[in-house]
Amino acid sequence: MKTAIYQYYDGPLTESIQASVKNIKSYAETIGADHTFEHNPNWVINDLKMNLGYYTKHYGAFKPVYDSRWDKYDKILFLDADIFAVDNLQENIFEHFHADFGICDEPFQPKQRTITTGKITYEEDEKFAKFMKNVYGVDIPRNEEGLVKEFNSGMVLYSKKGRLQAQTEFDKFPDYVRKVLQNGIIDFYASDQGFIRAMISGKKVNVQYMNNNWNSYVHGTRDIYQPKRRIVDHRTKDTKFVHCQFPGSKDLDEQTILGIVNLPREKWRYDI
Repeated sequence: MKTAIYQYYDGPLTESIQASVKNIKSYAETIGADHTFEHNPNWVINDLKMNLGYYTKHYGAFKPVYDSRWDKYDKILFLDADIFAVDNLQENIFEHFHADFGICDEPFQPKQRTITTGKITYEEDEKFAKFMKNVYGVDIPRNEEGLVKEFNSGMVLYSKKGRLQAQTEFDKFPDYVRKVLQNGIIDFYASDQGFIRAMISGKKVNVQYMNNNWNSYVHGTRDIYQPKRRIVDHRTKDTKFVHCQFPGSKDLDEQTILGIVNLPREKWRYDI
């Protein structure tokens, strides 16, 4: 079985981004997968000749899905350039993936959006759910509390069959963006994350919801009860990949960011 990991980044190539690339390349070598990183590829504009406005660069995450140069692979993993494998990780993620699409949800987000002071709220999620019902005729997945589930596009797995299905059945990027914006949905849902959530929810696909240890968050948040922004650490003793999504994470040096990935919080050299 031939496997590959793809990363890209649009923007300044900071020490933290380079640390992620080096880290994931090492992990790919450990599990026998190919690794590709591209800096400022501008794939959507240069290859697809599409301009999706602000979110154009985010749709670069789908390059290995739609680019025929990746057809030789049986399974592909896309990872954001702010994701890191924990030290000495030997476990092969591809051996845990047995569907056509693999993705993790963000289990903390639905509840957080009921109390957030940001623009991505419970009410906006409900508007998106109504949009999915009206436009695609499906009920979007919800958690045990009845809140709309969020899925994270920073770690997505594809089989060869899944790539073909995406190419032939998923909406064209501009068509999806237009549908979202024309229905009064805020532009967050027009991003790559909104797209993959809409497509795996609105199409008949074989999707596997991966264990969250493959996409454990360290992220920044604030809410009506704690208006000062703070870091929330969702790592567990079984965490495999750490997703560093907090203000300033991309500007940290390699030693500091790897400390956040691997050390107990009390030993971190950074806070916000």
